[in-house]
Amino acid sequence: MNLVGGWFGAMPCCHGAGGLAGQYKFGGRSGGCVAILGAAKLVLGFVLGSSLAHFFQQFPVGILGVLLLFAGIELAMACRDMNNKEDSFVMLLCTAVSLVGSSAALGFLCGIVAFGVLRVRNLTSVKSLSSIWKHEGHEQV
Repeated sequence: MNLVGGWFGAMPCCHGAGGLAGQYKFGGRSGGCVAILGAAKLVLGFVLGSSLAHFFQQFPVGILGVLLLFAGIELAMACRDMNNKEDSFVMLLCTAVSLVGSSAALGFLCGIVAFGVLRVRNLTSVKSLSSIWKHEGHEQV
């Protein structure tokens, strides 16, 4: 998904999103930091080979947990952009279904359905143009 979507301007998904958020949180603000990190990982993989895998197995899990915590906080900061309760509800629904159902796709699908239902509800609750034009329902002064 990340390999195909990136060429069309899509944001990274799954591990790509967490890695990008972690890099942003710790100071990486340009595309160059992603390229440098990727190149460094390739060089380390080619040079060190299987000994690098042994190193990662010995890496302290606590440090990885802290990095994951900060990446998660950075991703959760998206809620700052929620301007109304409906947007917040859709975000929380997506999160809850994804966590409980162990499926990001199911959470995404529920979020799309909820967003659509809320938009249809808002469109049908608007007065018709003829009632606005004729000032129906408003007191005349």
